[in-house]
Amino acid sequence: MKNTEEPIVEYEILRVDLKSCSTLRLRDRIVFERHVELYLNGELYVVFSASPFQIRELAVGHLLAEGLIEGLDDIEKVEASAGRVNVYLSRDIRLDGRVQRILSACGGGVKVPPGSWMKPGRFIGSLKVKFSPQIVLDAVKRLNSEAHVFKDTGGTHASALFSVDGQLLAFSEDIGRHNAVDKVIGRAAINGVDFNGVLLASTGRLTSEMVVKAATVGIPVVASMAAPSDMGVKIAESAGLTLIGFVRGGRFNVYTHPERIVIGFKP
Repeated sequence: MKNTEEPIVEYEILRVDLKSCSTLRLRDRIVFERHVELYLNGELYVVFSASPFQIRELAVGHLLAEGLIEGLDDIEKVEASAGRVNVYLSRDIRLDGRVQRILSACGGGVKVPPGSWMKPGRFIGSLKVKFSPQIVLDAVKRLNSEAHVFKDTGGTHASALFSVDGQLLAFSEDIGRHNAVDKVIGRAAINGVDFNGVLLASTGRLTSEMVVKAATVGIPVVASMAAPSDMGVKIAESAGLTLIGFVRGGRFNVYTHPERIVIGFKP
């Protein structure tokens, strides 16, 4: 087993090929999975199973996407080291004493009915931002081209934020699709990106937790090469968010609020 400079490890494997009735010993590249602990004001709040890079962004983005903070002004200091992030907030936050564990395969959160999670002012249906269909297609294509760890291992999800003219604003990869969204939100927030004018592109399924994260920070358009869930669609409709799935092969499905997609031909 040999570590590389990237968050990847090499293992010797046995490849079985039924087509050629053969076996082959070779080295395969596998993405790291590590536990990352997030402490708030000195108290353990959550343990992620995550790819061990961009952990500062993971922590900041998670707090924003879960609505625990309103913005970076709520944070006094962030300290990140191997497997641990300490976030010191400018106000006390009451935790219930239970440590959350977010696995790489799921959000780990509690499912909530559409609309019940929203705070006043969270509805984003009035935003005037619009995207062309080509920008939507190009965003997902660019997302896939930037996913270098996935190309090496096949073991990560990716998320990215794009401006209305298709400029890449932030990018992240992680073994968990929720972590990838948290990371890209954290990176964009640190860089001062205005979430109200961006498109979030993802490789993951658009389930309730994914949509809630985007809507909580005010992202108006979410697009994925994968499918949505019914709860994801219901929450997007309630939040005023444009939800797009199956972006592939020059086409896509718009499930909610299609008014943000500029169509240049008659339907």
